[in-house]
Amino acid sequence: MAIANYQEAQTYLKFLPLLHDLPKQPFFIVYDAEADVLYIDFNNPPQTAQDSELTNEDIVIRYDAAEAIVGLTILNASQR
Repeated sequence: MAIANYQEAQTYLKFLPLLHDLPKQPFFIVYDAEADVLYIDFNNPPQTAQDSELTNEDIVIRYDAAEAIVGLTILNASQR
Protein backbone atom coordinates (compact mmCIF):
# COMPACT_ATOMS: atom_id res chain seq x y z
CA MET A 1 0.00 0.00 0.00
CA ALA A 2 1.49 3.33 -1.02
CA ILE A 3 0.76 6.58 0.78
CA ALA A 4 -1.19 8.73 -1.68
CA ASN A 5 -0.28 12.23 -0.52
CA TYR A 6 1.21 14.44 2.17
CA GLN A 7 -2.10 14.69 4.10
CA GLU A 8 -2.38 10.92 4.32
CA ALA A 9 1.24 10.68 5.48
CA GLN A 10 0.47 13.14 8.30
CA THR A 11 -2.01 10.65 9.72
CA TYR A 12 0.75 8.07 10.12
CA LEU A 13 3.30 10.58 11.42
CA LYS A 14 1.11 11.27 14.47
CA PHE A 15 2.23 7.90 15.81
CA LEU A 16 5.92 8.85 15.92
CA PRO A 17 5.91 10.39 19.43
CA LEU A 18 4.41 7.17 20.77
CA LEU A 19 7.33 5.12 19.46
CA HIS A 20 9.66 6.70 22.00
CA ASP A 21 7.97 4.84 24.87
CA LEU A 22 7.81 1.43 23.19
CA PRO A 23 10.37 -1.27 24.01
CA LYS A 24 13.71 -0.78 22.23
CA GLN A 25 13.61 -3.97 20.17
CA PRO A 26 12.18 -5.03 16.84
CA PHE A 27 8.39 -5.17 16.98
CA PHE A 28 5.52 -5.86 14.63
CA ILE A 29 2.47 -3.65 13.88
CA VAL A 30 -0.53 -4.62 11.75
CA TYR A 31 -3.73 -2.66 11.18
CA ASP A 32 -6.85 -4.57 10.10
CA ALA A 33 -9.04 -1.92 8.43
CA GLU A 34 -12.05 -4.21 8.09
CA ALA A 35 -12.11 -4.96 11.83
CA ASP A 36 -10.65 -1.54 12.77
CA VAL A 37 -8.11 -3.21 15.02
CA LEU A 38 -4.44 -2.31 15.50
CA TYR A 39 -2.17 -5.16 16.60
CA ILE A 40 1.16 -4.31 18.22
CA ASP A 41 3.48 -7.19 19.05
CA PHE A 42 6.65 -6.40 20.98
CA ASN A 43 8.43 -9.35 19.40
CA ASN A 44 9.06 -10.07 15.75
CA PRO A 45 7.89 -12.68 14.96
CA PRO A 46 5.00 -12.23 17.42
CA GLN A 47 5.07 -14.25 20.63
CA THR A 48 2.09 -16.28 21.80
CA ALA A 49 0.22 -14.75 24.73
CA GLN A 50 -0.64 -16.88 27.76
CA ASP A 51 -3.10 -14.39 29.27
CA SER A 52 -4.77 -11.10 28.42
CA GLU A 53 -6.92 -8.37 29.91
CA LEU A 54 -9.31 -5.85 28.36
CA THR A 55 -9.00 -2.28 29.67
CA ASN A 56 -11.80 0.28 29.92
CA GLU A 57 -10.26 1.96 26.84
CA ASP A 58 -10.87 -1.12 24.63
CA ILE A 59 -7.22 -2.14 24.64
CA VAL A 60 -6.34 -5.79 25.09
CA ILE A 61 -3.03 -6.22 26.91
CA ARG A 62 -1.44 -9.57 26.15
CA TYR A 63 0.97 -11.27 28.59
CA ASP A 64 3.43 -14.16 28.37
CA ALA A 65 3.83 -16.90 31.01
CA ALA A 66 6.15 -14.63 33.06
CA GLU A 67 3.44 -11.91 33.03
CA ALA A 68 5.51 -9.64 30.77
CA ILE A 69 3.55 -7.66 28.18
CA VAL A 70 4.06 -9.21 24.74
CA GLY A 71 1.59 -7.06 22.82
CA LEU A 72 -1.44 -4.81 22.60
CA THR A 73 -4.62 -5.11 20.59
CA ILE A 74 -6.32 -1.75 20.11
CA LEU A 75 -9.99 -2.00 19.25
CA ASN A 76 -11.77 0.77 17.31
CA ALA A 77 -8.33 2.09 16.37
CA SER A 78 -9.50 4.64 13.80
CA GLN A 79 -11.56 6.45 16.44
CA ARG A 80 -8.48 7.37 18.52
